[in-house]
Amino acid sequence: MEYPTDKYARDGQEITGWWIRSDSLEGFSPITQVYGICFDEKGGILICRQSQERKWQIPGGHPESDESPEVTLVRELEEETDVKVNNAKVLGVQKVNYPNNPDKYEGEVFYQARLICELDELLPQTPDPDNGNVWERIFVPADKITEYVKWGEGGAAMFKDAVELWKK
Repeated sequence: MEYPTDKYARDGQEITGWWIRSDSLEGFSPITQVYGICFDEKGGILICRQSQERKWQIPGGHPESDESPEVTLVRELEEETDVKVNNAKVLGVQKVNYPNNPDKYEGEVFYQARLICELDELLPQTPDPDNGNVWERIFVPADKITEYVKWGEGGAAMFKDAVELWKK
């Protein structure tokens, strides 16, 4: 099976990513990051950035100790964007091949889980306990998401899959 693929460079290294749609995370290891596509009641998608100099992204981060991806997602969305969510569902994974990755924890081949969820409550914004920043957050229409979060072919396929799953 062919997967949407993107190549990009970081510190002189070519990194390849494949978007893999899956209802289960079984068999994908290690999962080193968890990101969420959070929908509001109108079908808008939550995006965030640490400052105006940074690019828009979807919220997420690294699992702590033995956290499940769902627990990581809930914690990261609350820490970064001050939102409470519910109805988290696995959407798939981004498989990453990063030769000579300086982060030995991740290794050269690793996975980033992607889940969808629904906004439960928008809280007053507070500093992220990880870095003290207050993240800028907005909801954008699903059909405009790739104008904000520019993650290539794999990202476009991921957002398309997310909207389809959310509508079910």
